[in-house]
Amino acid sequence: MPTVSSVMTKNPVVCVVPGNVESVVKTLTKKGLTGMPVVNADGKYAGVISRRDIFSNHEEAQTAMVMRSPVPVREDEDVSLAAKQMVDQGKRHIAIVDANNKVVGIVTPQNLLKIAQEKYGEKKISEVQYSRVIPIWEKTPLKVMFNVMNISSIFVYVVIDDNGKMIGLITDRDIFDKINVRRDVVSSERGMDEDEDPWSWTGMRNFVQYAVQKNMVEIPSTPLSEVMVREPKVTYRTSKLKDAIQVLLDGNFNQIPVLSANGKPSGMLYDLDIMRLFV
Repeated sequence: MPTVSSVMTKNPVVCVVPGNVESVVKTLTKKGLTGMPVVNADGKYAGVISRRDIFSNHEEAQTAMVMRSPVPVREDEDVSLAAKQMVDQGKRHIAIVDANNKVVGIVTPQNLLKIAQEKYGEKKISEVQYSRVIPIWEKTPLKVMFNVMNISSIFVYVVIDDNGKMIGLITDRDIFDKINVRRDVVSSERGMDEDEDPWSWTGMRNFVQYAVQKNMVEIPSTPLSEVMVREPKVTYRTSKLKDAIQVLLDGNFNQIPVLSANGKPSGMLYDLDIMRLFV
């Protein structure tokens, strides 16, 4: 197995503790990130903070969120240790540190998928321990779906019709696309730069649910059938893992629905499920 240093994303964007959540939101948004390491005044590892940490605990201070951060991994360690930390802690962002505990990189499942494809790709999906799938009715209003995601901390669902047939996929990102945020709210709350486009999803994706939690915007009652991803990429229990991984890599996806032979949803294969193969 290669070392972490050979696959990590080097010189990652970091934030400093103590700090405030608003500045973290701005950095995540501007850089198009879902998470980043946190360092102290000496530049040493203090934790990791992610978009979903903020969404789930928006009233907490940055320091409180960091205290629940994953254990870092040394740059000279085997990649399997980084995978183990992801699986054991249920975290997708693992900071990589040097001998002086200074952050030198970050690893997410995407960094390890190519290795998994080469090492375990000939396995069938049925041989992999993937996650349960949760169906949601196509006529469920977006506002209800948003609350379901918030309560369950599950952000991907298959959408079914009256007959239980899968007709689409819904993620938190699809809901965000339908939320209107007033320009004056965005500018005042985020402190956006003048040259930043507030309506670009590269610039907005990390901000929207934070705005919702702060009661800055209202979620419409549009049914899921009008918002969901139709004909999403899928895999089958009999398919090879290498093909499913390629779909994840090509689309920069975190998950792919698994279907049985009759086309009914059987589960959801997450990139974290694939990380279990390294353990």
